Amino acid sequence: MQTLNIIGAGSVGQTLARLWHAHAVFKIGAVCNRSVGSAQAAVDFICAGTAYDANSFSQLPPADVWLLACPDDQLQACCADLSKVGAFNQDSIVFHCSGALTAHEVLQSAKDCGAQIASAHPIKSFANPDSAVQGFTGTFCGTEGDAAALAVLESAFAAIGGRCFSIKPESKTLYHAASVMACNYLVALQEASIQTFAQAGVAREQAMAILQPIVSDTVHNIFSMGTQAALTGPIVRGDAVVVEKQVTALNAWRTDYAHTYQQLGRVALTLAEQRGISDQAAHTLAKILGRKS
Repeated sequence: MQTLNIIGAGSVGQTLARLWHAHAVFKIGAVCNRSVGSAQAAVDFICAGTAYDANSFSQLPPADVWLLACPDDQLQACCADLSKVGAFNQDSIVFHCSGALTAHEVLQSAKDCGAQIASAHPIKSFANPDSAVQGFTGTFCGTEGDAAALAVLESAFAAIGGRCFSIKPESKTLYHAASVMACNYLVALQEASIQTFAQAGVAREQAMAILQPIVSDTVHNIFSMGTQAALTGPIVRGDAVVVEKQVTALNAWRTDYAHTYQQLGRVALTLAEQRGISDQAAHTLAKILGRKS
């Protein structure tokens, strides 16, 4: 069984390590965090490994595979520091789980040591490691990097229920932006909606209760019917009067939310045109929503 060292065992590192340990994919070696205490807490969660702090790079045991799971802005420096103390060689596989950075952007120093490098980004919320462990099966993971590293990692992810797919390194920023819009900004959009409800006199708790069923139904419809068929509301009905009143009301309260409404409205208008609203309605809505053509 190949050994795995983890540098930066936060929610992602802990989740993956626990699953790989439980499925006998990797033997967990070093678990290295800023402090021994936080590393030991990660070891306790993983149920395997030995805790080290961030000052112990030169003391880490050798490993076949290295997961660098520290924050994105620390990945390059972390990899360089490990390279300097001889952690990597021609038999090493080094990877990270960032959705925003490619393997060669931040792991080049390991590559210079002869290691095979890659990135594997699980598209999943890891806010709660316990929940992430329970719900990991079926998680899609975007991968890129050296073929030898990917062969090992794709097998390892498949063993815990991951569904790997290839991404183009040169387009990784757009790939990650798509995930951010779908997940993080969905949360932000609900917060904007809740605040708008509050401005209309609806308490936050009531707004949450109102939104839960309609948002859940909408998400279900998107993935069962497609975005075009799932679209409802005044834009797809061609109701320019309602849309104009809403833009005006939002502008009177918060211009930034009015701009958000218009920007998303322009995307909705494109879907509505695909659904077949009249040219006249589309033209009127385009003016209200600030679409140039």
